[in-house]
Amino acid sequence: MAQSIYDTVSLVGLVPNLMTSQNWLLDRFFPNIETSNDEYVAIDVDVGLRRMAPFCSPLVEGKLVESRRYQTDKFKPAYIKDKRAPDLRKPIRRQIGERIGGEYTAAEREMLNIQFEMSDQIDVLNRRLEWMGASALSTGTVTIKGEGFPTTVVDFGRDPALTVALSGSDKWPTSLAAGATNTQPSDDIEIWQTLVLQKSGAAPTDLVFTNKSWRAFRLDTTIKDNAIVFPALSPFGNQIDAGPRIEKGAVYKGRWGQFDLWLYNDWFIDPDTGIETPMLADGSVIMSGADLMGTRAFGAILDPEFNYGPMAYAPKTWTQKDPAQRFLMMQSSPIVIPSRVNAALCATVV
Repeated sequence: MAQSIYDTVSLVGLVPNLMTSQNWLLDRFFPNIETSNDEYVAIDVDVGLRRMAPFCSPLVEGKLVESRRYQTDKFKPAYIKDKRAPDLRKPIRRQIGERIGGEYTAAEREMLNIQFEMSDQIDVLNRRLEWMGASALSTGTVTIKGEGFPTTVVDFGRDPALTVALSGSDKWPTSLAAGATNTQPSDDIEIWQTLVLQKSGAAPTDLVFTNKSWRAFRLDTTIKDNAIVFPALSPFGNQIDAGPRIEKGAVYKGRWGQFDLWLYNDWFIDPDTGIETPMLADGSVIMSGADLMGTRAFGAILDPEFNYGPMAYAPKTWTQKDPAQRFLMMQSSPIVIPSRVNAALCATVV
């Protein structure tokens, strides 16, 4: 609307952005944070096989048994350089949330603008880390591609049996006829938990659902009977919240067996298509837990101004003389690692 110098205007409020990043998958499954002075990061893995001691006569020489092996998995982190050139005129214009007519000096506005831009740089970097965590949990891989280097797939070596895609009649039903019985979700989860235990020795404790897989899970009649309709009659403490509930990241939906149940929702703008896309493909289920020992690792910052040191976030700013311009850059060298990679399973069920 056109405004004259004789009009009066009052700023009555500021509506903040609610679409900021959240680190739910990172905090739940990748709580360890490590920084490195090197371009590569590595993890030692104690490779355990279910061997048995050999039988041997006491009258013969003992049988030589190979020592338990360990392996070192080495990964090269990605590199991020978020560079920005804020509008030079912002310090002489009203900032978001500033009183109409102005209340800050130009120097104060410049500082507020730098703070705003740097907060956003951290926000988009954290969203990228959450995306890496979602990819590692879903596929056991992370695909890194960007300007200046070829597309690289970081394969953590997850057993192919732990990436499940149900098809045809094996998919979880999304509707039931009156009086019908459905035990497919609970039957599959029983099988998958045993598979994770066999492949890794880990006991999974969390089931993370998306919207479609959660609705299908609730239709399991044994789950409905012992955890939704009659939870008080369950001697094992099964109790599921079947009501609608939503939170940023994931909302706790109850406990069933040894599993904490979560309904996860988060999205990102795909840089290839420009389309908002779910972090976890809708219709999938993640099974994992603390035994994954997930790690957020950060390699060296390749910049002499930081002495090539270990930093998770490396911000810097500088000015250009003519034409005058301030630049901001946030550097990071992250990789999100499922350290015990076979302690996670992803199934597409719907």
